[in-house]
Amino acid sequence: MSRVAGGVALLELDVRPLSSLLVLDVKRLPRGDVERLAQLFDKLESEARRLGGADSAENVYGSELARELTGRTDVRPGIQGLFNTVIREIDYEVARILGLEHLVEPIRALVLAMARRRLMRSQEARREAILGEEREAEPRGRRARRRAGGEGGSRVVRRLNEFLQGS
Repeated sequence: MSRVAGGVALLELDVRPLSSLLVLDVKRLPRGDVERLAQLFDKLESEARRLGGADSAENVYGSELARELTGRTDVRPGIQGLFNTVIREIDYEVARILGLEHLVEPIRALVLAMARRRLMRSQEARREAILGEEREAEPRGRRARRRAGGEGGSRVVRRLNEFLQGS
C-alpha cells in the first residue's frame, strides 16, 4: 500500500505482502478456545454498545488515556474504555492460544505509540510545532519544471546539510 507524503490518500493496494500474513485458523482450535474467544468478542460488542459506540477516543482508550493521546482537555471523564478492559482480555487470550503471552504488553505499547501519532496528526497543527519560515504556497501550475540535463539549463543540486544551513 502506498501513501501520499503527508497525506492518507491511497495510491494502490498491493496484496503480495498479505500472502505472507499469518492468520489464525479458528477451525483448528480446540472448541473451548473458540467459545472463550466468542464470549470475549460478544463482551466487546455489548460493552461498545453500552458506551455508545467505539468511535471516540474516550470510548476506545478511556478518559485518562484519551486525554494523554489526543492532548485534548474536553475529554468526557469517568470512562474506562475498551482498550484497557475487553480488548486487553482478547489480546491476552489470543496470545495464550499462540503461546506469545510475553509479547502482549510490548505490542500494546506499540499500538499506543501509533495511536498517539495518528491522533496527534488529526488535530490542527500548533503554531509552535511548525518549523521553518512561513511561505505562501505557490500554485502548482506556475512553477517551471525542468529536468536535469534537459532544455532550459541545469538543475541546482544541493546536499541536505547545505540545504539545511541555507534555510
